[in-house]
Amino acid sequence: MRGWKTLLLNLGAASSVVLLEILRYLADVDWSAHLPPHIALWLVVGVNIANIVLRHVTSGPPAWREGRR
Repeated sequence: MRGWKTLLLNLGAASSVVLLEILRYLADVDWSAHLPPHIALWLVVGVNIANIVLRHVTSGPPAWREGRR
């Protein structure tokens, strides 16, 4: 492999290690102490509504750009 393929492979390996460490750290957090249940509910509802709105205002299929394959 040369050039950008090597870079992508190394970037993927490094980012997966970082992501796993972040997830391990977040698993130890007591979320109920920082985020009350009624606020957590509205946070989840808000994120889902934002996703629905974004999906309706976009015109192309997900994860594709026209003219590129």
